Amino acid sequence: MDTIGERIRARRKALNITQQGLAEAFGISRVSVTLWENNSTSPDRDKISRLAEILEADPEWLLTGQGTPPAEPPEMYRMRMVRERVRPSTPKPKPNASFPPRWQPFPSDVRIPLRGHIAAGANGRFILNGQDIAHVFCPPGLEGVEGAYAVQIEGTSGEPRFYHGETAWVNPHTKVRQGDDVIVQILGDDDDDEVSSYLKRFVSRSGDVLRLYQYNPGKGESHELEFPADKVFSVHKVVFHAML
Repeated sequence: MDTIGERIRARRKALNITQQGLAEAFGISRVSVTLWENNSTSPDRDKISRLAEILEADPEWLLTGQGTPPAEPPEMYRMRMVRERVRPSTPKPKPNASFPPRWQPFPSDVRIPLRGHIAAGANGRFILNGQDIAHVFCPPGLEGVEGAYAVQIEGTSGEPRFYHGETAWVNPHTKVRQGDDVIVQILGDDDDDEVSSYLKRFVSRSGDVLRLYQYNPGKGESHELEFPADKVFSVHKVVFHAML
């Protein structure tokens, strides 16, 4: 410790005093303490005695490095720090996370087919036309899933769960449970009839009937929909949806 600034800093830390605490005890600004410790300025000689008293050091040692080296601070010093409002420095809290946060990127080299469909009418009914009109990104969990596809949402029957223009991704192999959002395909009465599709919430399915719930029925429509079980062609779970 060749300089007075180094001795001030070393003694301050030995006593577990912050720069702000030393400044308050001395009646100066923290900037002044910083300048002292960086040897940018030095305390006036008439202030050395008071500074040495606060730092519990020999004034001669503090000023020149000669004289009696300071001893370890006594226990009573903690009581005096309270009286003089000299705040001891506190250790920085350790982060409570045991590992850094992780994020899951979307695979950039995998695409899911977007199925074309014809907007129809009542209860949000639409008709898949059997064509892939585009390809969209593959969300996590659908990589390598055979038959996975996406459908663009039209209309307002799914609000506030699904909004017009959003895209819903489907895993045709995932088991469906009550409360899941699903895309259901219903056969017509005749072989030549088109297959109707619905994006709804799954309620239940028995040997006789499939029950669905729609979030926002139109005028004259009901929240509950029922279809004969023998007319159900497929029930596929929606596993992801987003606005593209």
